[in-house]
Parts: sequence; structure tokens; C-alpha cells
Amino acid sequence: MAQYTKLLENEIQEIMGRYELLVTSYEPIEQGAGNSNYLLNTNQGKFVLTVFEIEPIRAAYMSKVLTLLEKHEFPAPRPQKMANGEVLTKYQEKSVLVKPYITGYIESEIDVNKAKQVGTAIAKLHEIPVPDYLPDKHSYVEITYPKFMEGEIDRNYKTWVGQRYSYIVEKLPSQLPVGLVHGDIFCDNVLFEDENLKAILDFEDVSRIYKIYDLGMAVVGICTEEANIVIKKVRALIEGYQEIRLLEEIEKDSLQLCIEWAAILTSTWRFWKYNIDLPEKDKSEKYMQMVSIAKNASAIPKEEFKMAVFS
Repeated sequence: MAQYTKLLENEIQEIMGRYELLVTSYEPIEQGAGNSNYLLNTNQGKFVLTVFEIEPIRAAYMSKVLTLLEKHEFPAPRPQKMANGEVLTKYQEKSVLVKPYITGYIESEIDVNKAKQVGTAIAKLHEIPVPDYLPDKHSYVEITYPKFMEGEIDRNYKTWVGQRYSYIVEKLPSQLPVGLVHGDIFCDNVLFEDENLKAILDFEDVSRIYKIYDLGMAVVGICTEEANIVIKKVRALIEGYQEIRLLEEIEKDSLQLCIEWAAILTSTWRFWKYNIDLPEKDKSEKYMQMVSIAKNASAIPKEEFKMAVFS
């Protein structure tokens, strides 16, 4: 991960002093793609300090949601409070959050058993009453996609994105159930310990949108190998989900479209991030994996897909 905000030792000590913590050692966490994270050893144990590169309002949404998830005992990071009871602070006009370190490991490839556990966790998240202060659009739709479409980029790619995006938005039923959606369930956002799910991480893209979109993104994030959708993992994800919440028929009908939509939107984010916002030559073609996933998802006959996943 690019360390977007580099903190010196005295700066870290100053920030952590607001949380009444004394830092004994620290190191940057080379993981993630959007924010700057540090692992800290303190006089009260290990903590993670995050400096957000996202808009302050989105960081505020996320911190409120983490507090809400704690009340509902959902497996997610717990924000550390300062003496005044607040959890967010500022550094150079950027939002900062501190969380106790959670032990566990991240799998680069999630198996069927773990996919089922993730499905159950997503359903539990969707059962939590959704706050009305959350945005009603995913950040990729609200922020990244417009920036992408305004850019002077590969014309064929841009045309394809625009056509498929419009087609999907037109086809998705407006009456799909809406809820508290994570919006970025990828392998590096799921923590395990002793083969069991420990926590869902990184709620930067939390929003109040279609619940089935969350499952579509989860398929893209944890149920693919290279650019291919692994149906047995999708089945496991859905089985785990429906142990808690049964999908409505219109949601089942919309899952395949949401997989394609999630892959397309993720491709635009990757293109924008690694070619426009903060160019990284070795990642400049990373968006093409998502393009392939989107095309592969749309190529599966609809009834064949439904039969394979839900029967």
C-alpha cells in the first residue's frame, strides 16, 4: 500500500496522546489501497491508527457505523474513544481513527466454508436497522464513476462501461430491499482466526443501498479465481446468508446483474486510482481483471446461473 500520509514518531505520539495512550513502538501497515495505517504498541496494548484519505464526511459515517455495530455486537473493529467521548480526531485536516488491534489472519483465497461464514456475517449486518444519515449511493457510484466518466481515457473501455452501467441500472427493480451495506467485501477485508470468521474490516464504503448489491460485491471479492466466478463458493455464500435472512425472489433475480455492476464499478475505481489519482505503473492494468469478471458474469445464461446458485 502506498503510505499516503507519513507520520513521524512525535506526530504519532501527539495524536495518541488525545486517546490517553503512550506509544512504545510503531510500524506502517502495508495493506489496503485507500488510507494510511499504522500498527502501534502502547502502554495499553496494540492499536491501529488510520489516517483517512477519503472525504471527512465518509469517515464520519464510518465511525458512527462502527459505534452502531459495537452496540449490536457485530464482529467489526471497535473505535477507541478520546477523553471527550469522541472517536474521530484530525491531523492536517484529515480524519483519524484509532482502534484496538484485532488478532487474526487474512486469506488470499477464501474456501467454501469461509465463504459461507462471510455470507452469514453479511446477513447479520443487513438485519441491523440502517441509519438514515448514510448516503443512498455507493461511493463508487457517487464519487468514482462520475470522475471516471469525465476523464479522457480509453474510448472503447469508457463506452463499454457507460453502456453496461446504464443497462444494469435500468434493469434493476427499484423495489429491491435496502439496508446497511458494507459495499467492499474482498478477501483483505475479512479477518479469520482458527478457521472462523473474526471480523469484517474497512467500512469506508458503508451506505444505505440494495442489500443484494453487497452480495454481488462479495461474489466479486471472494468467490472468484482469476477472472472466473466459482459457483460452489457463490452457493456457499448464499447458503450462509439465508441461514439468517431469506432472499426475496426479486433479489435472486438481481444477483447476477449486481455481480456485473459491482465488477464494473470496481474496475472504474481501479482505473481511476492507479491511472489518474495516484498512478502506479505496476497496477495500471489491474482494472482489467474486473472487466473480465463483469463480462464472464454477464455471459452465464440467467436461468443456468439461478439454478446453479439457488437450487
